[in-house]
Amino acid sequence: MKGKLIPTRGFSTVHCSQTTSRGFTLVELMVVVALTVIVITLAAPSFQRMIESQRLQSINSQLVTDLQFARSESATRNAYVRVTFRSNASGTCYSLYTYTNNATQCDCRNATPCTAAGLVEIKTVQVKSDTKVQVRPQGGQPIEFAFEPITGALYKVPTDFISPPLTQYTIRTFIDSERALNTIVGLAGRPSVCAPAGSKMQVQAC
Repeated sequence: MKGKLIPTRGFSTVHCSQTTSRGFTLVELMVVVALTVIVITLAAPSFQRMIESQRLQSINSQLVTDLQFARSESATRNAYVRVTFRSNASGTCYSLYTYTNNATQCDCRNATPCTAAGLVEIKTVQVKSDTKVQVRPQGGQPIEFAFEPITGALYKVPTDFISPPLTQYTIRTFIDSERALNTIVGLAGRPSVCAPAGSKMQVQAC
């Protein structure tokens, strides 16, 4: 389109040109939408795995904090503090509590975990199955241990004086073999975290 000549007072004539802008066509918009959907579809599984891995780390961090708290409470209360793990179809769980009878236990699967005489609940944590995260003692270990009140050391319940004492206790927090963390309670009662063989979690290897 030809430009117009616009006269200006006291100056020479200015030549202005007009241009027309062109928008997106319907086909171009459909292509952009289709590419966006493809990118989102490809990225969704990785994003979901990242969320699950962060949830795993959060649950394991809570476990470590709870173990440190149980050890501290053992000294504060001048009593053995027991940690018992359980599981069912709804998920995995653990309870921290004091006790006076080795034969009685709290059961974190119940709405009221500690019902027997002499049991005093400190804390119960339930990890539901829909989180995909499980918290369990490593295979071959008893479902529980305790902290003794004088030094906070690891204590085997209830036969520490009959069978060999525990030298460490390993708790596995995991979703699958690539997303797993081991929390190891040493003889002194202090927990540490490492990645078992096959795990891709970003912590030191066990």
